[in-house]
Amino acid sequence: MKIGNVALENNVFLAPMAGVTDLPFRILCKEMGCGLVYSEMVSAKGILYDNKNTTELLEVDAKERPVAVQLFGSEFWGQWRRKSRSIPLISLM
Repeated sequence: MKIGNVALENNVFLAPMAGVTDLPFRILCKEMGCGLVYSEMVSAKGILYDNKNTTELLEVDAKERPVAVQLFGSEFWGQWRRKSRSIPLISLM
């Protein structure tokens, strides 16, 4: 299966679940055959303010790639555009 230019092993995806899909759990799911894993839901505002806890949620291990991140928060988009036009919003982790 492919999503854009990303080839996945299969069509089994791990849904983003706050408080559940941390790094060790994602690696375990990947080892059990999951084609794509998601991080916990991450606060976009926490990214903008460089919050330590938010940064920890974004940690990725090479064993779980490809991995996706689901952001939440409405004030993120305008601030992102003002903060930087040179950094891509979406990139593969």
